[in-house]
Amino acid sequence: MRTFIKIILLLSATALLNSAEVNLNLDYNVDGQKFKLNSQYKNELGIKYQITRLDFYMCGFKLDDLELDNYILATGDYENYTLGEHDVNNVENLTISFGVKKEDNIGQDPNKYGPLHPLAPKNPSMHWGWAAGYRFWVVEGFVDSDNDGQYDKSFQYHILGDEAFRTISLKTNANEKNGVIDLNINFNIQKLLKSIDMTKFGAYHDFYNNSQELRDFINNIISSGAITSEVKSSVEDSNNDIRVYPNPTSDILNISSEFLNKEYNIFTLDGISVSQGVVKSSSITLEKLVSGTYLIKIFDDKGIIKIAKFVKN
Repeated sequence: MRTFIKIILLLSATALLNSAEVNLNLDYNVDGQKFKLNSQYKNELGIKYQITRLDFYMCGFKLDDLELDNYILATGDYENYTLGEHDVNNVENLTISFGVKKEDNIGQDPNKYGPLHPLAPKNPSMHWGWAAGYRFWVVEGFVDSDNDGQYDKSFQYHILGDEAFRTISLKTNANEKNGVIDLNINFNIQKLLKSIDMTKFGAYHDFYNNSQELRDFINNIISSGAITSEVKSSVEDSNNDIRVYPNPTSDILNISSEFLNKEYNIFTLDGISVSQGVVKSSSITLEKLVSGTYLIKIFDDKGIIKIAKFVKN
C-alpha cells in the first residue's frame, strides 16, 4: 500500500513539474492601432465612433486535443487571462468558442455560481433572464452620425441566443518558456464591425435570429478574420534581436548600426505592410504611421530575417 501511495505521489509531482501556466493574451486593436475604450476611431465607411463597453464570453477551450472547462468573461479594457496550469509544453492549435454553452444558457440560474465565477451575476448585468439566458456579446458606444465632430448618437448591441454561439480554431505554435505558454491572439475590433453602418444603430437587445444587424455582427467573428493568432516563423522566433528604442516611441525609431543600408519593412499585426525602405541612418521616421503596435523586419547580410515589435504612440 505504501509503495502504491509513493508511486501516486511521484506521478503527481512529475506532472506538476511538467505543467505550464497557459495564458491567453488578447491584442485588441483597430487595424493595428491600439484599441482603448472611449477612444475615437473611424471605420471603413468613414464613420467616427467610440466604444464605451465591450464584454463577451469565451469557453470551449482546447489546447490541441486537451479540452478545458473554463469560462472567461472578457472585457475591452483587459487583455490577459489565464487558462490554468496544464501538463503541456507546447500548443500547436487553440480552439475557442464565443458565447455560453447551450447547457449553461437558457433556463439556468446565475445565482448558483460563486461570486467570482464568470457566469455569476455581474454589474452591469450579463444575464438577461431565465427565459433568455446570457448576453453573449455586449457592445455599447457612440457615433458621430453627421460627421460634425460631436458624438451624438448611441448604439447598443446585446446579443442573445444559442444560435449566436461560434467556434474558431487557430494555429498557434506556442512553446513553453520559463514555465509559461503564451497564446497571443490578434483581436481586430475594426473587422468585428466590418460593413456595419453604425449611424443606423439603436438599442439591439435581442436574439441572433431576430435581427439582421445582430447576425452581421456575429458572422463577422468568422468571415471577417477579426480574430486570428499571432504566429511567428521559426526563423523569427530564433532571431528576434533587433535593438530598437525608444519603445514605445512617438515619431522616431532608433536602430542599431549593424543594420545600416539594409532594407526594412514595417507591418501591422495583421501582416499588412505599411512602410518600407532602406536604413540610411541610425533612425527611421514613423510620423506617417497611426498609433498602434507594429513589427519591423530586416534582412541581415546572410539573408536571415531579424524582427522586433514596437509601439507607436
